Amino acid sequence: MTPPLTVVVPTRGRPEILGRTLAGLLAQSTDEFDVVVVVDGADQSVPDVGAFGERGRVLVQAHAGPGAARNRAVAEATTDLVLFLGDDMVPDAGLVAAHLARHRAEPSPMTAVLGHVTWHDGVEPNGVIRWIERSGSQFEFATIAGDQAGFGHFYSCNVSLHRDALLDVGGFDEDFVYYYEDLDLGWRLHERGMRLRYEPAARARHLHPYDLERLRLRFAGVARGEHMMVAKHEWFSPWFAARFRAAAEQPPASPVWARVVDRLPASLPGRRAVERRADLWYRQQLAPDFLAAFDGQRDLADLRAYLGDDYDESLLRGHVAAVEAEEEAATDEREFYRTSRMYLYDLTVFAMSGTKAPYHADLQRLVAPGARLLDWGCGIGSDGLRLLEQGYDVSFVDFANPSQAYLRWRLARRGQTAEVYDLEGDEIPGGFDLAYSFDVIEHVEDPMAFLAELERRAAIVLVNLLEPEPGDTHLHKPLPIAAILRRAEDRGQLLLRRYHGRSHLVAYRGDHAA
Repeated sequence: MTPPLTVVVPTRGRPEILGRTLAGLLAQSTDEFDVVVVVDGADQSVPDVGAFGERGRVLVQAHAGPGAARNRAVAEATTDLVLFLGDDMVPDAGLVAAHLARHRAEPSPMTAVLGHVTWHDGVEPNGVIRWIERSGSQFEFATIAGDQAGFGHFYSCNVSLHRDALLDVGGFDEDFVYYYEDLDLGWRLHERGMRLRYEPAARARHLHPYDLERLRLRFAGVARGEHMMVAKHEWFSPWFAARFRAAAEQPPASPVWARVVDRLPASLPGRRAVERRADLWYRQQLAPDFLAAFDGQRDLADLRAYLGDDYDESLLRGHVAAVEAEEEAATDEREFYRTSRMYLYDLTVFAMSGTKAPYHADLQRLVAPGARLLDWGCGIGSDGLRLLEQGYDVSFVDFANPSQAYLRWRLARRGQTAEVYDLEGDEIPGGFDLAYSFDVIEHVEDPMAFLAELERRAAIVLVNLLEPEPGDTHLHKPLPIAAILRRAEDRGQLLLRRYHGRSHLVAYRGDHAA
């Protein structure tokens, strides 16, 4: 007899926690279900589901994300109902029975059932966990009224529905590698008439510890999913992006609030004000990684649109080797910069990396929106484009080359207006509030002459200086870092920070009075 439900568990990188999830499924109060575990990646260990007998199966796919893994399992399932469970969700003994009971009480093919998720006892309730819970940054069960959940609560870590309803809307959109694939599916099901019922008795316990670094990684992934959601749905507003941008624009919050808030009684007058300050601190810690990833997806979308049929995904992955090969074929480095279309891939990957996010944050502390900025050696202009959208008046300078042509196209695509100067053919004005140049000075013949060009055009000069890295021959020249820092100190140093282990970011006074 075929069981009425299949539990689908996509998994990657969590073999020990998956073992706890499978043990929880073995301990269910009913055996009216099959289990299909889909291993996302041939590089992963394959779990043993032999204890389930004929009810258990393991599928292995090339790494493509949990949405693709769930689709694979659904395509091979033979039951009317499927229950999606996360590989870090340890189910209570009555979880499957609660899902089945709710479907039997409301057998409509458009009924879906959302179970409840709480933290596992093995997760330490630290400040980060409390903030996730308090802010609703992962689950928002507290906003569900009665048993009507609404498509925005379609959490694919503990939800069941009819297989035919899922197939009817095309399953999960596999363009979403991770995050937001469930909201996208929930919306499409909602448009077909899905009613998502909340069943708190179907409880799973989330065995996923977090610290601040893990949270940063999570939200970088959320950013990529949110950007794709924006691209696919006109009705969708980027919820996290708006809040992280707003937080980044405010003065830095003190970490004291994050340490104090969890020590205050919930009933204490004034606790809500402390929570707001703590929330701001957490958002400011997460904002650089999130916004770098979110804006990086826009960089990638631009490149795909600009190159059209000439776009090559493999060149994006192998950008360094491709650029180095083209550099070696060039007559000299100057020719390379003026002619390389391949360099668009390299600069796009670098913009997507988020490496310069802390530089942007320091720039915004030095001058407020509305200030006149000069982006010297702008390349494809990703830094200046971000700053333009934040209210700065940005002018761009570089050689007339494929990167500059691409920048002009990007400005037009965004409906933005800015001066773009040819470093050799145009007279470049002065009077700027700040001139910045990131990851450029190590490419020039005379670093001091380069700095002099910036100094005579702006009140503040902001540059980063890279220390040499063993084996680094990719267009980098050794810099007289000590001499440059002395120059900055003599002229009036305003900022000196070290990022990424070997990048000195320095700001100092130029020739124009601030």
